[in-house]
Amino acid sequence: MHIAVEGPIGAGKTTLADQLATYLERERRGPVRLSLENYQRNAFLADFYADPERWALPAQLDFLVSRHKQLEALPATRDEVVVADHTLLKDRIFADLVLKDRELALYREIADAMPAAGSRPTLILYLDIDTDTLLSRIAKRGRDFEQTITADYLHALHQLYQRYLALSDVPVLTVDADLADPGSDEQLAALWQRILRAHPSSTRQ
Repeated sequence: MHIAVEGPIGAGKTTLADQLATYLERERRGPVRLSLENYQRNAFLADFYADPERWALPAQLDFLVSRHKQLEALPATRDEVVVADHTLLKDRIFADLVLKDRELALYREIADAMPAAGSRPTLILYLDIDTDTLLSRIAKRGRDFEQTITADYLHALHQLYQRYLALSDVPVLTVDADLADPGSDEQLAALWQRILRAHPSSTRQ
């Protein structure tokens, strides 16, 4: 079982992935692997937010390579649950959002030529959340390079997520991130039961 948490910037992907993995380690018999995206290693990210047109392509290619490497390193064993806060789907979505014309065509050519990643999600948890809440969370966590993000940017991102997830061949479970309290054991237990019901080949554990 490979559970991938997806959603727009500020939705709480890393927090939920971490809380869910901790809950499963405590409550479930069997190993749990947590995979968190290391966005800080992207040498072009701050430059991208300062000058998107100049730095969008190198920033996206850096993320593409990094996520491939992380997924290649994940186990493919049957008994281990993987909880991740990133997918390769995210790369395609952001590429469509920030690239255009020749740069988007080049990105797609490179992405299509890369070998299949080692571990593929078996279920996607999509965090659906209001744009105003996202802007509030982004401001609160105080990452300097994110402070230029606008409501229009987040709205366009939301629309792309909706479009791509509707076409996904991986089951998608939508979570209302405006209401969710990932620190609550009660909500995590309820979410785990929803995951078990939605997962295509899971057995109740």
